[in-house]
Amino acid sequence: RTPKRGALGTRAATMSTPQSRVLTGLVAAALLPALASAILPTGAIDVYLPEVAASDAITIHASEGGFGPHLAPFASRHSHFTEAGSSGASRVGGVGVVPSFPPEDDSDLCGEAGGSADYTRASSGRNGYHKSAILVPRGGCSFERKALSAQRLGADAVVIYNTMASRYSLNITNTTEGAGDAKSREYTIDEVIWPGDKLDYDCDYGRALIPEAQFQRLEFTKLPGGYDGETNDGHLEGRTSNNLCVKYDESAAGFVDRCASQRCLVTGNKETSGGETRYEACCAWDLHVWLYPDSSIPKGDEAGEGGANEVTIPSVFITMEQSSEILDLVRGVETSGDSDKIVMSIYERYRPEYNISAVLIWAFGVFVAWLASYMSSGDYRRVGKAVVERRKFNAASRRNMAEGVEDGYRDEGPGVADGRGGTMRTRTPPASPGLEMNAPSNSQGEERTMYSGLHPGDAAGEVAAAASGRGVVSSDPESLELTPMHAVGFLVMSSTSLLVLFYFKIYAVVKVMYALGCSGAFAQVIVHPALSCACRRLRWDGPLRDVNSAEGAGRAAMAGGVRGKCTNFLWQTFGPVTSVDIASMVISYATGAYWLYVAFTVPHPDTRAFYWIVQDVFGLCMCVLFLDTIKLNAVKVGAVLLIVAFFYDIFFVFVTPLLTKHGESIMVNVATSGGPPKADPSWCEKYPTTEECKGGDPLPMLFAVPRIGDYQGGMSMLGLGDIVLPGLLLSFASRFDEAKRLMGLVSGGAGRAAGSGGC
Repeated sequence: RTPKRGALGTRAATMSTPQSRVLTGLVAAALLPALASAILPTGAIDVYLPEVAASDAITIHASEGGFGPHLAPFASRHSHFTEAGSSGASRVGGVGVVPSFPPEDDSDLCGEAGGSADYTRASSGRNGYHKSAILVPRGGCSFERKALSAQRLGADAVVIYNTMASRYSLNITNTTEGAGDAKSREYTIDEVIWPGDKLDYDCDYGRALIPEAQFQRLEFTKLPGGYDGETNDGHLEGRTSNNLCVKYDESAAGFVDRCASQRCLVTGNKETSGGETRYEACCAWDLHVWLYPDSSIPKGDEAGEGGANEVTIPSVFITMEQSSEILDLVRGVETSGDSDKIVMSIYERYRPEYNISAVLIWAFGVFVAWLASYMSSGDYRRVGKAVVERRKFNAASRRNMAEGVEDGYRDEGPGVADGRGGTMRTRTPPASPGLEMNAPSNSQGEERTMYSGLHPGDAAGEVAAAASGRGVVSSDPESLELTPMHAVGFLVMSSTSLLVLFYFKIYAVVKVMYALGCSGAFAQVIVHPALSCACRRLRWDGPLRDVNSAEGAGRAAMAGGVRGKCTNFLWQTFGPVTSVDIASMVISYATGAYWLYVAFTVPHPDTRAFYWIVQDVFGLCMCVLFLDTIKLNAVKVGAVLLIVAFFYDIFFVFVTPLLTKHGESIMVNVATSGGPPKADPSWCEKYPTTEECKGGDPLPMLFAVPRIGDYQGGMSMLGLGDIVLPGLLLSFASRFDEAKRLMGLVSGGAGRAAGSGGC
């Protein structure tokens, strides 16, 4: 609903410069970058070069294994630095380990898995790997098999790094009778198992067609795994023309700019044109993965050795790009002949012990509830101010009359015979700016006086109204006082809405309604008061004058035509409109439209600063406007409403999982837009806009603040219902207190009247 001038004008008289600060903050938020959303790299590796202090470490993020112990706490990441110095053996201790490599005859630590090695009795090997972290390439066997072999060799940790070779394998089951041993025979290119589209590579981020002559230089059938990293990697990675994908990429954007990993995988697809065969190669994915456990490894009693197959050392995973950095550092120090080795510490990434954003969202919720309840009782404060001004004027008049000075009254209207041969004029005290009285109207079947302010000359009528117990109600003629039946209606409507959203999944409708409704509230509570205040401070009255009038609308209607009909329609619908009214509507709804654009086009939009800041400001405005319009008239109604809401929440959160087909909580499902994404997290990291990755984003009916200092992201949230329902009772208490103070003024006491403040 487009707010009319009366409501906006009232806001302009009661709000002040903070609205301008809010507008400035929203503009700044629109320019802020998106927050980091990576969640997989839960660990970190600090790499210390020889003679390097703890503060100068090279930090690399790593994903943690789903087996074995947790990584060392963040606080102990420097525990291996002792007082003896910052180099040599003094750095090897605590979580400090030296990087090492697997045995030469088992480069991928899959010998035990394949039956060609047994490290359970490798006592001499354990001494060689003491206080070390083995750097192991991915592929050949499961992650847990590699970690178990590293543990049996005596290592204190294992770092598994991604490789392009791990994306290829040979089809050993394709061996025919008489072909020879599957582990030693020669394989052809037709027996290569190529990488998977979308899982291992994506041609949309870079695609090249490699000529057959260049393809013949690559090796894909070398045992044990087929792909020969020493031969191929130099031709399929990097930013120079040595990378065949850079050299033969035919796109206008170029392979380097499109492919983040700067590596490509030969897909096994080929094209023949003009008698020339070319082989397809596409951009390789290089992301962190979760080190999943291997269910085929017997553990505990199944192992028969008292849990000998349990992994007890930490395991982490790093990408190809990260491994290139570490491997280059390790090999560089080895070739330099330096006796002091590189030392690494592996630990959990820092996460704050306390969730500060939870405190902030609580404080913000309290502030919104207080602000909304305070503003809902503004009519009583305006009436009290009118009473005080009337008293001051009467006292000054009596004092001036006693001193024989003009009393400040002005004569108005024609003279009236006083019955004694003279005339009498109407005498009116000076008016206070911004205070005027509207005509009475009916609400809830009772006759009530509607005020947008009071003229001091009518203070007697106002005091009589307050003293008679009829009170002064909201300046908004659309205000509503709740009854017990409204509480029951709340239960019915809320339940119906939840069930409709749960079964029909029309979450987009909620976002559209929220954007439209809150844009209007944003205009009334913040934008219009801020613009009006700015115009008054600048003494610029032009934008505050009406741009239309009743006479102009009437003349346009009489003239006829489309313009006349539109002008008359606008007048009948909106009444008098000022330039400030138009500007506030344009600013507010433009903000809401851009917020809605972000909501529909950005995956997980709550990671954008503009989105959640605007959502919080919109929620604040909606709460203020709601509590200024919907009011309690008795504590009994508030008690009924809160009790109904209490059981409503319990039922839809805790009882509905027992009633739904898949054990889903209807409240949680709706609040998270259908529940968390159904696809694998690694897939959603690559393709967040796919249908399977949608969901999990909270509906915009709450306040949200990002978790401060937490690399895993997340939001602290507080629903608007948790504000407006208690806010109704707070609003009732605030109006009750102001009414008591007004009664004190009526009775001749001092009371308390709020100042006008602001603009």
